[in-house]
Amino acid sequence: MGKRVCAALLSLVLMTGLLSGTAGAAESWTLDSATWQDPNHVILMWTAREGETYEIYRSQTRDGDYALIGTASSGSFRDDEAAWPESCYYRVCPLAPDGTKGAMSEPMQAGTNSQSLSKVTVLMYHNFITQEDVANGVEFEEYSLDPADFEADLQYFRDNGYTTITSEDLLAYINGEKPLPDKALIISIDDGTQGVYTNAWPLLKKYRMKADFNLIGEQVDAAWETVDSGGTRLGESAPYCVWEELIEMQDSGEINLCSHTYALHRYNREGRIGASLLEGETLEDYAAVIRADYELMVSCLGGWTGENPTTVAYPYSRRSAESDAALLENTGYEILMAGEGARGTASNYFVDGASAESQLRLMSRPCRMEGHPAREYLEAADQTDQANGVNAAEDTAALTAEECAEIALWYSPYADVAGDAWYAGAVYYTYVNTMLTGTSLTTFSPDAQVSRAMAAGLLYRVAGEPAVSGAALPEDVAEGSWYAQAARWAVENNLFPALEGELFRPEEPVTREELVTALYRCAQLLGQDTGAAAEPAFPDWNQVSGWAEEAVRWAADTGILKGDGQGRLLPQESLTRAQLAAILQTWGGNQAGAQ
Repeated sequence: MGKRVCAALLSLVLMTGLLSGTAGAAESWTLDSATWQDPNHVILMWTAREGETYEIYRSQTRDGDYALIGTASSGSFRDDEAAWPESCYYRVCPLAPDGTKGAMSEPMQAGTNSQSLSKVTVLMYHNFITQEDVANGVEFEEYSLDPADFEADLQYFRDNGYTTITSEDLLAYINGEKPLPDKALIISIDDGTQGVYTNAWPLLKKYRMKADFNLIGEQVDAAWETVDSGGTRLGESAPYCVWEELIEMQDSGEINLCSHTYALHRYNREGRIGASLLEGETLEDYAAVIRADYELMVSCLGGWTGENPTTVAYPYSRRSAESDAALLENTGYEILMAGEGARGTASNYFVDGASAESQLRLMSRPCRMEGHPAREYLEAADQTDQANGVNAAEDTAALTAEECAEIALWYSPYADVAGDAWYAGAVYYTYVNTMLTGTSLTTFSPDAQVSRAMAAGLLYRVAGEPAVSGAALPEDVAEGSWYAQAARWAVENNLFPALEGELFRPEEPVTREELVTALYRCAQLLGQDTGAAAEPAFPDWNQVSGWAEEAVRWAADTGILKGDGQGRLLPQESLTRAQLAAILQTWGGNQAGAQ
């Protein structure tokens, strides 16, 4: 949050119903920011002072009459009645502990000094059913998925730089305890059926991903009682997990157990649909219903796992603004999972640095249906939000080294990359920008050497996999190999000038000077500025090959190639994958900064 800017003394005039008792000369101050969170919400932020509360006022014009719309005890406030693209102006008035009004802030229009946003996309899933399950009597509905389709979704997430988080991670961000990664995704699985344990959880482990599992408490209790008394779930059309299975999944770290209510997942039970209000029901009566159901959920989920649920998924996605407020005020739920369209955006946006109480807790989530891969929902969400005039696309290329290092501390994308490793932030940068793939689904192999084949494949992807004229492959590159087109492209454009004869030597480690030369020539192919630079002051500059001097000058001048602890370039040494990630992070950041 920026610092409060103090302006010159300002004579305030009386405004109808607003500034009574505050006229006269007083020190003026400004709001720090007024950020559109989505087309329906604006979050104001300012530097709060100890002991003060704040009145928030809004007007449709800068110099018009300002109406009181709320109060806040922290340095931020969410206006829930804004409407893009209408003009909204805000002023804030501090109140001392004795009720004395301070200086009114100067007017600020929504969208001014906008804070950065963090985006969380949520996809709703249900059951995961194999053909064997169907043969055993499990019913395959339109909300069901074959595990192979779910695996294809997970592979898409991995290939496109998404990081799966849970609603507990989201709460930690809201409470200022940890950052959110870019391309944050919550896999939100409803109901509590056994197919999650048998078919989905093994895939989550395979891909090192996480999910929320929203349980219908009474169904899980019934399944456990059946199994505990010697019965079987075999032949049931929708078998549910038992508590021992759920605890096993939770203890693994891949599954975060949440609530789908204890006994409100009923359609039209005495007129009530799920956890929605009955027609004509008072808020007091409704609060008693949801409080009782929450206490039942706490008794079973909290009793079995030792952790009370903080997230609830609305049954049938039936909700209202009244039910949202009642659930947050009368239960321990802190995150509300609804259906598609719950927000004014397709994904869910949070204003970085805003107070916990001003962040919107309602989550929109489209339902993943059979025959519609996750890619369709994610692409549609981005297109919708970028067209609404408020939310811009995530610029992952512009992530700073500091931001990446902080994110990697909590969300390292690979099991063999410690969050506090010197290269962890760079590895995250190359992952979220899909620049450098892992050596497996869960490993990066940071100390492994970079081969010519790896380097060619990487640069070919960076260049957008351009068409190749059909030049003959080097004789040591097999047609159809994973790097064949990249090798053909690299040879055609002379990216590796140290090649000799007709051989590409794909498995040979690439040296530091070879890699920056290839990167330099790739940058030229992409039309990027590679202007001449002075000779760098490295003690081993004389070891740089003549054909690499121009590229090494450029790489050193732009910070892409740095010296070691003794200030040496080490141009002839082979490159590790960790070092390559660091080079790519600097190069990508330079290009983002130049745009």
